[in-house]
Amino acid sequence: MARRTNIRGCTHGEWSVGGALSLLLMMVSMMRLHHVTAADSNETGTAATAATTTLTAIEAIPSTTMRMPAGSYSCFNWTSMPEAAGGNCSRLSRNGFLKCYGGMNNLGALAKLGKPLPAQQMLLCGWPLDASRFLGELQKLPRLRALTIEYSGFTEFTFDFPEMAYLQSINISWTNLSYISARTFKRVHTLKVLDLRWNQLIQLDGPLLLPRSFEQLYLAGNPWNCTRNFKWLLLQPEKGRLVVDRDELLCTDRKYKERQMLLVMHYKLELKKECQSHPDLRNCTCLMHHILPKAHIPLYTVNCSHMQFHSLPAYLPENTTTLTINDNLISDINPLRDNPHYRHVVDVHLENNRISNVDDLENTFWLQNFRLFNLRGNNLRKLHVYALDNALNDNENANLLLLSKNPWHCTCKFGMRLRELLNKYRDIVRDAWNVTCTYMQEDELRLAKVLSLSRQDMCNVSAESGTQIHPIDWLNGVLASLILLILGKLAYDYYHYKYYNRVPWIVMKMP
Repeated sequence: MARRTNIRGCTHGEWSVGGALSLLLMMVSMMRLHHVTAADSNETGTAATAATTTLTAIEAIPSTTMRMPAGSYSCFNWTSMPEAAGGNCSRLSRNGFLKCYGGMNNLGALAKLGKPLPAQQMLLCGWPLDASRFLGELQKLPRLRALTIEYSGFTEFTFDFPEMAYLQSINISWTNLSYISARTFKRVHTLKVLDLRWNQLIQLDGPLLLPRSFEQLYLAGNPWNCTRNFKWLLLQPEKGRLVVDRDELLCTDRKYKERQMLLVMHYKLELKKECQSHPDLRNCTCLMHHILPKAHIPLYTVNCSHMQFHSLPAYLPENTTTLTINDNLISDINPLRDNPHYRHVVDVHLENNRISNVDDLENTFWLQNFRLFNLRGNNLRKLHVYALDNALNDNENANLLLLSKNPWHCTCKFGMRLRELLNKYRDIVRDAWNVTCTYMQEDELRLAKVLSLSRQDMCNVSAESGTQIHPIDWLNGVLASLILLILGKLAYDYYHYKYYNRVPWIVMKMP
């Protein structure tokens, strides 16, 4: 009897503990999740926290967006789970949470009597190999309110998400997703929160097509290419405001690396507005090619090629550094000298125009500070070589000067100086070997590369006449002989005066 009492007492104690635990679990399962109004934008530096993402859940009331607590609701180290080998799901928790590893192959077995699982939140770790089955399996969870997909190798969705009556939150993070169609989530009419952070998204074709009741879109942590079109963030405020973390979007492309996307798009819109407002630039292409790292000053390029321009534009946007105006009818380059809108322009492309004179740029600020000057294919015949030599010698920024495809005319003096200039600055005049000129040889006009011409060629001295004495040389010889004769006579007279005390006879004849 004592033993029975002992057993009965023990059983009663176990029941008391078990009842207390059951009651506690029931209370926890009945507790409602706290409402979250903003996403946590601070990411910790540890590997475990970086791998652990917050699962977004939905409260019982359909219009309220909730966030599931972290911890077990994570895909960190999911491949070590026993269900991962077969692409299966774990058992449904009491609060309607379903966790699947690499697939949902046992979803039918988990359902009771063929009824759909009453899952409200689902965490899918690893994308299933057969993505086509995913849609069908997903529709077996009609009461699903929150879906999270993490740690997957897929790069794009080959399908659009089906219509789900209760699905309000989709979180796709830590995957290789690099492209997403604007229509991917169009049919999810109840969607309120879409989290696409920490993927490999490079661009969006445009704003995503989302339901009218949509509230929050998260896009940070992706390697965005800001050379693509994201102007809709500013041009469509009703769409841009949905991107909750828009101030955290950073560019990773080479041109705008580590710049804020909103800042880049703002500069692009301002440049477009400025160019379209001026008649000279209305048909030109205006681009931003760089942003200075510390000052965050944008640098612009204006391209007005093939526009039948007869003169350089009278106006350029502030901070324009490059002007490309090839294949036009320009003959005057005076704006480079005195137009204040050109004070920051260091690269000028004037290929295939009608420029015949650049001497007006002599001793100007622009010529002493330019970086690139393309004069190929113009009408240049001569220039002040000494002025260009001085400018290139003083200009530490000079990187490229192109002079080929011009009808240079090599006289003896100019041709020799031009050849010396091309040899001296061959690292800057990189088309020096292609610079050709016309020259006269025996009354015949010839064309040859300047660097291949000799003094005999340009000074019209033939090889046969090279040994003949020029009349000027004859004159020089006569003058030299006279000088020697005078010096000899002076020495003779000095000798006679010193030793014989006789003055020259011409002195005796003088009155």
